[in-house]
Amino acid sequence: MRKEQVIYGSYTIEFELKYSKRKTLGVKILPDTSVYVTAPLELSLEKIKENILKKASWIIKQKTYFLNFNATEVSYEIKSGYTVHYLGRQYKLVVEKSIKDEIAYKGNLFLISVKNKEKAQFLFDQWIKDRAIHKITEIAKPIIKKFSKRFFTPSEIFFQDMPTRWGSCTIKDKLIFNTKLIHTPKRCIEYVVMHELCHMIHKHHNDNFFKLLTLMMPDWRKEKTN
Repeated sequence: MRKEQVIYGSYTIEFELKYSKRKTLGVKILPDTSVYVTAPLELSLEKIKENILKKASWIIKQKTYFLNFNATEVSYEIKSGYTVHYLGRQYKLVVEKSIKDEIAYKGNLFLISVKNKEKAQFLFDQWIKDRAIHKITEIAKPIIKKFSKRFFTPSEIFFQDMPTRWGSCTIKDKLIFNTKLIHTPKRCIEYVVMHELCHMIHKHHNDNFFKLLTLMMPDWRKEKTN
């Protein structure tokens, strides 16, 4: 693959370009906002860039969508009237004094009851992390089970706060997920799980990796063709 870019107004679109025997130009936007372009062998770079510019509005829209769920952008402050995302939905926060520390949610509200309001942030951080481990594991189980019918899968998964990544697969095939995933839609979590599972088989984002990802999760991609 080679790196190229086009200028669309004040916006620079960088993309990875690869030629193949396909008949049309394909553009894929990954959840990490990277852009992959696959072009017919006979198509010139000039024509490729012309096509990218025609799709520029769509590309920017898709990148913006995924940026809304960027690990580096997930932050919140626990105060009444503020909001926090949980599984992609936005919840309003209500913090109140109580004789015991407790967190409950119903409808579109998170009710945070605390003895000391200054500890509301700490209480919620601990609660959301525990909830993330439980819920992400629950979502991951059927995906791992599906993958295990074809390939080896680990007996357990691990969690870690990561400043820039949703998940990782180590050289020793240890799967690690960012607890901040709990703020994103379920579909995003499913994608990250399958993405890291595929890295157990193919460590790099090459053709074989994307073929496996498509085989295991056919509707994973946001792709636009001619």
